[in-house]
Amino acid sequence: MNPKEVTRLYLARHNAHDVDGVMALFADDALFEIPGRLVRCGKEEIRQTEEWEAAVHDRLRTGDLVQADGEVSFRAFEANDWLQAAGVTELRYTSMTVEVRDGHITHMTAALEPDSYNAMQRQG
Repeated sequence: MNPKEVTRLYLARHNAHDVDGVMALFADDALFEIPGRLVRCGKEEIRQTEEWEAAVHDRLRTGDLVQADGEVSFRAFEANDWLQAAGVTELRYTSMTVEVRDGHITHMTAALEPDSYNAMQRQG
């Protein structure tokens, strides 16, 4: 699969709360980060985040996916039960970048918009 196909599959599995399906897409030493907020190293730590997001019915919607070599970038919008209960309708990301090598996600970075970052800071 090319990087855009892997990214689309990740999004579909994430939104379906298919944790095992999502984890099959990550390299063993993958890195997931929200700069200034969260860093997850390796599949075990990423799985913990995916399990939590499945439990709170996390949903991602995206803008157009743009591929450049092994990277796919897009704007993203996130909503889930926990955010809603905390009074946050949705988080907005200025960009998400998914790096894919040999058919596996090796690095994912999600950059929160400043207003969304501030909302997350208030939630702790």
